[in-house]
Amino acid sequence: MATEINGPRLRALLRQADRVAESGKRAAAIQLYKEILAEAPDMEGAWIGLAEVEIDPAEKEKALQQALAINPNSVAAKKGLAKLWGEVLPNSEAVPETAVSNPTPQNEHQHAPVQAAETDEAFDLVCYRHPDRETALRCYNCNKPICSQCAVKTPVGYICPDCIREKEDIFFNSKPTDYVIAPLIALPLSLLAGYLVTFLGGGFFGYIIVFFAGGLIGGFIGRIAKRAVGHRRGRYLPHVIGATVILGAAVPAIPILLAIVFGNPGALIALLLPGIYAFVATGAAFYQMK
Repeated sequence: MATEINGPRLRALLRQADRVAESGKRAAAIQLYKEILAEAPDMEGAWIGLAEVEIDPAEKEKALQQALAINPNSVAAKKGLAKLWGEVLPNSEAVPETAVSNPTPQNEHQHAPVQAAETDEAFDLVCYRHPDRETALRCYNCNKPICSQCAVKTPVGYICPDCIREKEDIFFNSKPTDYVIAPLIALPLSLLAGYLVTFLGGGFFGYIIVFFAGGLIGGFIGRIAKRAVGHRRGRYLPHVIGATVILGAAVPAIPILLAIVFGNPGALIALLLPGIYAFVATGAAFYQMK
């Protein structure tokens, strides 16, 4: 018995594959057509669609022959083979398939408008991260359904956050011990810089000096920490070093914070200097660790 190919999911997937093919995303379309054929190998429309996007003449001919084996009266398959072989299709074979009486529904590869009755079935997939959101999009890499919020557009189609993360992981080569070594190296330097800034004193020129020197100090701390871990990169190493720099600025400022808590609002001015330093130095250290 022929595989049931009229399921809503496969019809929706075929329409999506057609749209992807029409937009010129050949690799993504091939993957979608092959996924359909893996579940429904007798789906004529998928074979014809695959033939249209294949570049290899042998693969194109194989797909068209499969479509013709499923439906010997397939005009699209005959035209495709004739064009591939450089032959002219006889007029007798170009008769529209509607003239052939066949009660079995055919799945000719068409780009006709979707019927209103199928509209509710076209979006029967839900986002794998948001089960309450219906979607017709799929990740081109893993084929998981994704909503428009999760989908990230790339030159070859839409990709899901998990696949993006997997592709980014190849750039990170840090070891677990790096997350201990880096902050141990950065913390003493951060505390020393924090004490110097806190007791430097205010004034206009003090703010200017800290604004420009903070970037140099933060960059220096970041470079030393990165050298300590052998210049390896970690996904969260920049965040760890950034937090270490903030801690180094916050610890010396504890007396100022206590003064504010116990009712000395004038101490807010004294907190401005370490705040400027922490903001500038953290960004510089974070950048060096990326």
